[in-house]
Amino acid sequence: MDESIDLLAFKICHFLVLRVILWCGPFCRGGKMEINLPDTEFQLDVEDLDEAENEEEDLEHPGICGHAGLSRKFAHHYQQQLSANFLLPYSAQLDAESSLWMQEIKEGLAKSVILGDFRPGLIIWSTRLEQYMRLFGRKFTKEDHIQLVKLYFELVTDANMEVSLISRMCQILCDLLRKTELISPTDLQLSWRKLYETYERIQYDRDQWHGLLQVPDSLGTNFTLVLNCCRCYFPQDATREMLDTWRPLLCPHAPSMKKGIRYFAHFLPTVMAPGEEHWRLWFDEFLGLWLSFASVTSWENDIISLFCRLALDNLGRVDWTPYISVIFTKFLRNLRLPVGKKRVKLTGEKKSFDIASAAIWPACMLHEDLCLTALEDLFKAVELYFHPSNYGDWTAKLSSMLMKIPQCIVGRVNLERYKKPSWLPAVPVTAHLSDDRIRRFALAMKPILLLNMYSKHIGMRLETLFALKNLAELVPDLIVPELLERLYPALDSLTEPHRLTASMSAVTICMRSLFSIEQGRSHVLPLLMAVLPGIDSNDYRKSTCTFSFLTCLVSMVPLEDCSDSADRTDLSEEERSLCHASAGFEEFALQCFDRCLMYISNSTNDLHGRHDSVSRGTSHPYSSRNTCHPSSASRTISLITDINERMTREEKFTRLGMSSLVATIIYQCSDQICASVLQQLYSFVSSRYLSYNHYTGAAVASFCAMAVRLRPAVAEKVIFEPILKLLRDRVRIAAKDLAVNEEMDEEIAWTVKLAAEVLGSSGRIVLNSQRSSLVQCMETLLLTKCSLLYKLVVVLFRSCLRGLLLTFPTNMRSVNSEELDVAPDEFLPIRHWCQSIPQRSLKVEWYVPNDAEVDFAEELIRQFLEPALEILRFHADGSQPLDRKELERTLLLVEMFVAGAAIRFPFDSATVNQILPCETAVKIYSISPDPIICTSEREILIAGRPARQYLFDVIQPVLRKISLDDEDDVKSIKIILRIFRSLMFFRGLENEEVQSRIKGHIVTGKQLGRNLGFRNEQLRLLLFERLAIQHLRRHYDHRGSPLTKLRLAVLMEMIQLATGPYRDIRILGQNYFTDGMNNIRFAYRAFVDEILNKLDQSLGDVEQKAQMKGSLYLILGGRGGSLVNKHDWHTLAKCFPALLKVASDSRTATAIFDKLAERMDRNFSTTMICIHAAEGASRVADEMLNLLDPAVIGSTDERSAQRVVVWNKRLEESAENERLFLSLSHSLIDFVRERITKPKNFHFALFVLSFLVRRDVALSVDLANVFMDNWANTSSDKARALAKHPILSVMRCIKRPIIRTTLNGLDKNVPKESMGAPQAGIRSDNLWLCFDENQLPRNEKEYESTIFVDKAHHGYYGFPESLRVASPVKDQVVAGDMPSSLSSVERAVYDKMMEEAYVEILIRLMSVEDSKQHGKFDQFTYWIFRTLFRHFEDAFLPIFLPHLTRLVSSKDEHQHRCAAEILSGIVRGSKRWPYKKLLHMWDVVTPLLKTALANLSTESLADWGVFAQFANEGDARRNFPLIKIFFELPRTDTSFQSSSRLYVLQSAFFGSFDWRRKELHTKILDLMKDRIEEPYRDRVAWTLSNLFRNEIHLPTTNQSIQQTPRLVDFLTEYYDKIKALLLPPNHLNHLNHLNYLNHLIPGQGEPAMAIFKTLVKMISQTVILSLSFGPPQLQWFLPLLLRFENDSRDEELRNDCLTALACLSQIALSLPEIEEMLTQVETVVGDQTGNVPWRDRVLALGHLQTVVFNNFFTIKSNSDWVQRVHRLAVQNLENESLEVRETASVTLAGLVQCGFISLEKSFLDQFFRKSTTKYRLGEEKSAKALLTRHAGILGLTAYISAFPYSVAIHTPDILVILSGHVNDPQPINQTVSNAIKDFRRTHLDNWSEHKKLFSEDQLERLTDLLVSPTYYA
Repeated sequence: MDESIDLLAFKICHFLVLRVILWCGPFCRGGKMEINLPDTEFQLDVEDLDEAENEEEDLEHPGICGHAGLSRKFAHHYQQQLSANFLLPYSAQLDAESSLWMQEIKEGLAKSVILGDFRPGLIIWSTRLEQYMRLFGRKFTKEDHIQLVKLYFELVTDANMEVSLISRMCQILCDLLRKTELISPTDLQLSWRKLYETYERIQYDRDQWHGLLQVPDSLGTNFTLVLNCCRCYFPQDATREMLDTWRPLLCPHAPSMKKGIRYFAHFLPTVMAPGEEHWRLWFDEFLGLWLSFASVTSWENDIISLFCRLALDNLGRVDWTPYISVIFTKFLRNLRLPVGKKRVKLTGEKKSFDIASAAIWPACMLHEDLCLTALEDLFKAVELYFHPSNYGDWTAKLSSMLMKIPQCIVGRVNLERYKKPSWLPAVPVTAHLSDDRIRRFALAMKPILLLNMYSKHIGMRLETLFALKNLAELVPDLIVPELLERLYPALDSLTEPHRLTASMSAVTICMRSLFSIEQGRSHVLPLLMAVLPGIDSNDYRKSTCTFSFLTCLVSMVPLEDCSDSADRTDLSEEERSLCHASAGFEEFALQCFDRCLMYISNSTNDLHGRHDSVSRGTSHPYSSRNTCHPSSASRTISLITDINERMTREEKFTRLGMSSLVATIIYQCSDQICASVLQQLYSFVSSRYLSYNHYTGAAVASFCAMAVRLRPAVAEKVIFEPILKLLRDRVRIAAKDLAVNEEMDEEIAWTVKLAAEVLGSSGRIVLNSQRSSLVQCMETLLLTKCSLLYKLVVVLFRSCLRGLLLTFPTNMRSVNSEELDVAPDEFLPIRHWCQSIPQRSLKVEWYVPNDAEVDFAEELIRQFLEPALEILRFHADGSQPLDRKELERTLLLVEMFVAGAAIRFPFDSATVNQILPCETAVKIYSISPDPIICTSEREILIAGRPARQYLFDVIQPVLRKISLDDEDDVKSIKIILRIFRSLMFFRGLENEEVQSRIKGHIVTGKQLGRNLGFRNEQLRLLLFERLAIQHLRRHYDHRGSPLTKLRLAVLMEMIQLATGPYRDIRILGQNYFTDGMNNIRFAYRAFVDEILNKLDQSLGDVEQKAQMKGSLYLILGGRGGSLVNKHDWHTLAKCFPALLKVASDSRTATAIFDKLAERMDRNFSTTMICIHAAEGASRVADEMLNLLDPAVIGSTDERSAQRVVVWNKRLEESAENERLFLSLSHSLIDFVRERITKPKNFHFALFVLSFLVRRDVALSVDLANVFMDNWANTSSDKARALAKHPILSVMRCIKRPIIRTTLNGLDKNVPKESMGAPQAGIRSDNLWLCFDENQLPRNEKEYESTIFVDKAHHGYYGFPESLRVASPVKDQVVAGDMPSSLSSVERAVYDKMMEEAYVEILIRLMSVEDSKQHGKFDQFTYWIFRTLFRHFEDAFLPIFLPHLTRLVSSKDEHQHRCAAEILSGIVRGSKRWPYKKLLHMWDVVTPLLKTALANLSTESLADWGVFAQFANEGDARRNFPLIKIFFELPRTDTSFQSSSRLYVLQSAFFGSFDWRRKELHTKILDLMKDRIEEPYRDRVAWTLSNLFRNEIHLPTTNQSIQQTPRLVDFLTEYYDKIKALLLPPNHLNHLNHLNYLNHLIPGQGEPAMAIFKTLVKMISQTVILSLSFGPPQLQWFLPLLLRFENDSRDEELRNDCLTALACLSQIALSLPEIEEMLTQVETVVGDQTGNVPWRDRVLALGHLQTVVFNNFFTIKSNSDWVQRVHRLAVQNLENESLEVRETASVTLAGLVQCGFISLEKSFLDQFFRKSTTKYRLGEEKSAKALLTRHAGILGLTAYISAFPYSVAIHTPDILVILSGHVNDPQPINQTVSNAIKDFRRTHLDNWSEHKKLFSEDQLERLTDLLVSPTYYA
């Protein structure tokens, strides 16, 4: 609970604090950014920031067509711009900037593609394009947009493109196509087949599995996103072509089914122009296919996503009505909710489909009446599962699915009512959701939301809050009043904190909707005052929620006193009342501030407790743990960082919430109220001093900064000037002591802290004050001897500079009268509470530094920085050396000046300073690489020189001197490192600061923004923040920055420091160097040699270890990637040999090698060696170039000549890449062969070699030998494991090509159903594929001429137009004479496997008992032997035969596993051997297999099962010799042997089911029938269930031919043999039972029971495993199962029956099954003969309830079934058995509870009448009367039980009636007593609310009933 409150409050107020980060905090490190916030953000894409951009016509904005003076006639019409750019202060300069950038990008991209410069050219210009879209949106013409899309599409689908480049291009293509409405299909068409071929290549290429192709993990996801974006641009005939191509994959028994459905789900277009309905070609077919399966299949997620997408893209065009009941039944079953008391977990129960789909689909069908009714039923059915006391495994999933539905409905309403018209088809008006329909939905869902909002599961609460927010926007009058009704009582309660925080959080997130209800505004001031007591320093959780609540409410309400306007004549009564009430705003603001300051005062009392140890510097602020991480901003004073690191969780949340509230009050209140509040604040800060190193001091100081930044006009006189005066006065008094005293003056420190905060937010206010006295004060403070105070003083300079030089918006208030088109004299703030405005109306005032501010900054630099630099210069040349302390102080001052003035220090990005890290054919750097961030380009110089270069020239010699003379001066070196990092990239703001603010804005936009309505109309504060972020994000985006001379020099220095002797310096240097590499693309090439040279081991021991560690970490890299994963053969060829020379055994080196291997395994992808031209992309690039200015790009002839020259160089580059690759490979091979190195180096070399087996380079013999040698490495298990996969790669490389033949015309013979769907299953046209023992090839000629088809899906669902299959054996490439015909690599493998000694070692290692590599059957070993015997045929059989004979004769588990792996490889590898060799193989293998099967053990059974599965794959006609062995089941075997053989047989046929083996399946069924009475019934049952589970009836299945053995026939046959077991109760004794049966059926009693036990197990397993619906005959066994579930004499049978009943009750039932189930239940429950015991009836009623719930919508759709279920429950209330009556009552309550039936007043009246039945004790008729009376009472108690946590409309009356039966005879009085007790227990928590629904008389009666009288009554 605590965490959920914390997290919720944090998320809600996060944004409002982040909004003031850069206005106050960063200028003075007391700001929020110093709080290390817990990682609680949602996983958000920062692209979401731009999704809410203004969608109005771009031409409404001035300058949108280019230059302002350009005529609109000739203007460009851009696709989509970021509207925020038009409001930036330098917007006039952005057109020129964007035009230049776009010109460069198009030229750079086109030339990079044409000239094959994929790295670095294409990557860098693609990065530039991404940056362009981040800063300018899609500010290009439609023609440019289409050209860019085509270019990247061709790059993505190019067959020769490197896979990592494809992944990168996919991301950009998705960005270009993200806004589908910008380009219509008439403008752009894309080839689906190109995408299909690429998808097939990257997802299903076998080279990937064999290790020949390394693909990035992100490629699959990125390419799927591309498919999502491209679908709507496929040609019109694409749908039919796709169906023809992929339908033949749809075989439910084969893995291809999932592949085919996934293709359809990803590719099929569902967005179509009006009038097009291509989806009808597949809709009925696919929906019928899905509904044919009862269980969750592996492909169900994909097909459901397809249906959901169809529903979403075609709202109102698809008729879902016939399928709604089935769809909702599947949804309900997918939740796996527990029903009833007995809950048996089913195998595979956790499988389910996607939650998002389950939410989207109902929302898309909501216009259907049946769907809305089904949703109402669904909410009613699951309502009680949301009660906080009902928690289980299903809770989170249930909540996640249902809570997303309101969000989907809001999206749909936006689409219908607010979507801007485009080419996308509009939703038909007839399908629009009406307000009444939305209201019905909200009424149905509201109860579960109001329950779930109190959940203590944080995820569920957050989901519920967002659902409440969405519903509140749709129907505010239904949601908000309900929340307020719950909040007000909670505020008065002192004993229910969770109720208070939950209610407060719900109202907080629905705050905007409060202003949409009638009289909603009247709640504002009462709520503000009512929640103020929640600010309590003793309860930080409640305080955090209160801060959030107040912040959100105040941010929407200007705190202005409007009471003077109450007499206006144009006011309504509500407005007049609000005007009067607004007079209380000042009191609220003052009380709120007072409580916040009191909170701080109370928290400060802890200063000398937990924080006392650091207040005097005992924990040094520059300790290593504070400064060695890049997450601490380089300009952050470590003292403040240390404060924030020491803040507790409570303190972080407190400061976060309080800061947001204070900032909001300051900018929202009127000038008068603001002055009063700030006066109160100044009185607080001036009358005491807080600790500068405690979070409370930082918080209060930030309050002052907020005031100065947000309300400068008011704060200047109240806060700013008084604080500076306070500083001057205190400094003047303490001046002498400062110069001599080294102790900290707490008062001065606190004042300096305050001054630093307000100066950082001052803007030009500082110029209005006595700046000369301020400068004088700074001079005095710099003389302090106290080190800690000095660190606070230098912050003063940085804050002052940043306050002067940064640009920021100022008028932040939620309401601006100028934007509302209201006359000033008519403006009334109360009318504009929670006012939304369009972004185009936003009027923003900016603080833009002018010459005066820059002059003052230059004055400070001349007066303080330049002398400091001179001092450093003299120190460096030795003329005036400084001690450590003075050096540190001087460097600190320089660091702070750099941090403050860096925004006016331009980078040395001029072309003359740019350095290319590698040779390139195109220009890779922009003329203007850095975005504009100032209106003025005025540069601040230092000593007349560019500042950054000058600073480096001064600091570098200082660093050199420290390194030579005082290398252990760690503090100074760290400061220098931070200065260097600032010189490289810092422009006034840190990346982390802006990113955190962006994420906060995104989160809060989802929380407090308006989801419903026009997206460009939002609260002014949100629009204002979006604008501020647009300005801020231009400061930090340095990706793609050029490598300049300065950056090169700085990075070289960082390398030196990153490999130095001191750990802290190394860590900081490594982190900063990695940051530089991330920002400068391909810069690593300039530093590889320097880094690798540091691995030199010729230095001294200590120095060498430090350099080695530093270099290894630099090679390991950071987020930007490791050097070993770079796509550059020059780098790789240098890195790996250098790494292998590292001989250190240190833990660091070992750990880094492990991390390098891990990163390679996760991120290494295949790098191209030969560079190929992208032909399709080159044609598009040529078109792009032709549209550019020839004067810029050159003439066509010049470009052609350049292309020839460059591609000649590309050939040379490809040759050089191959040379480098071979050189690297040979050096690693030589290293591995030596085997004299450290184990880690040896293993790493072997690991790297595994990545060097490729298709495009001839395989080396030495490489093959290395892996073969290490496969039998006797000294290293790890080496053997590392060698396995590469051996597969080697065998893949040398694999002989399979000759294939094309079978045409097969599709023409396939019978077709409607819409062209083929008949499924066995047909006359595919009988040639099916197994027929009479048609098997009998001789060599027949065998080698037969076409074997191994893929099981071929022919099942039709044939493709051209079927490609392997040619007959006679046409295949045969192995020649060995070894003479072998290639060198083949000969190497052959020679190794022909060595007796080698094979002996290999077998021994594979079969050794303690081998760590052999825990179970190893598929890699199987694949290796399969490829060996496939390629070399039977050459190795003589070598392995003796070993196999020994292995299978053993009883040892490991030896059997080894034999199984080898034999499976032999059998599968022989599938294309010539007939004679195959015959010989079976002659020698058959005895081995028979011996192995005779020696099976418990341990080896699983291995031989896997053998059977693998060996029997493929065409059964080829495997018949093996099949005959499996069918040999001697009667002489023991039970274990028979069971084991059955397991092997089952694995062979049902591990992967093949529909073509019907004849063999029938044979198996006959075999099982023959053994159905055997004691190993478990195995027989499993075999039968596996046989019948694959009986699938698709809508298009061919009914003229039986497809598989039918379960219905089997059940019918054996039911007749066991139905006699259903005897009357008096024969239930077990032994007598059998004797009685034997008497009735001589000799059949025990066999019948044995059969029944087998069938019970089979039923359970069949139900679990079956893919489709079962036959109705399964329900025949229900009476038997009910009977024997009560038989305690056979515990095993009883448990089996229990499991079978649970399975039958939880499966989905078809319509015939439901009918039969009801019939059987009626037979049991309604029996009048007395032959059915009461226990059977009890179980039947419980079973009925579970079945009804799991098939809820299907059964409810049939009114007759509903009546029968109702009748079964009600009639049994009068059963003679008490247990049956009570169970019937429970069942009735459950059915009412889930909404299946409703007890109308008429039914209740019947129960009322029955409950008043008169009786006389002792009379004969009294028993029946008492029974009737009890039935009435049970019916009434069922109604009470059906509403355990609420009070239904008739509950009070029923309770009063029950109270009159307390003294009735048994069992009535006990029933009443139990009902009353249960009611009291379940309603106790909310009794204060529930009792309001009772009258006074009813309460009095109920009180007498519930409360026991006291002893003294």
